Amino acid sequence: MLRSVLAIIVGFVVIFCLVGPTDLLMHSLFPGRFAANGAVSDTTVLALTEIYVFIYAVFGCYLCARIARRRPMLHALILGAMGLVLNVVASSMMWSLYPAWYHIVAILVAMPAAWVGGRIAERQMSARPVTLASAAA
Repeated sequence: MLRSVLAIIVGFVVIFCLVGPTDLLMHSLFPGRFAANGAVSDTTVLALTEIYVFIYAVFGCYLCARIARRRPMLHALILGAMGLVLNVVASSMMWSLYPAWYHIVAILVAMPAAWVGGRIAERQMSARPVTLASAAA
C-alpha cells in the first residue's frame, strides 16, 4: 500500500515539477503573448503547452507505474484520474482566460496520457531481459 501511494505521489510531483518551470520558460520565450491577468489566446503558445503537458503526463504516469510494480496500469490511471479532476477544476476556475478548445483538449487528453504512460511501463516490465545466453542463441 505504501509503495502505491508513494508511486502516485512521485508521479504527481514529477509532472508538477516539469510543467511549472516549462510554463515559466514559455512566458520568457513569448512575453508579449500573455496578458497581465494570465490570459492567453495565442494558438501556438496554447498548442505547445498542450503538447508538453501531455508528454510530461505520459512520463509521470509511466514513472508512477514503474515505481508501483504491481498493477502498473491501475496506478497510472489513478494518477490520470487525479489529473482529470484537477483539469476540470482548473478549467472551471479559469474558463475565461483561455479559449474553450484549450480547456476541452486538456480535459480530454488526461486519461489517454495516463494510459500511454501505463502501457509503456507494462510493456517494459513484461519484456524478457536479454542475457548473454539468449543473445548468443
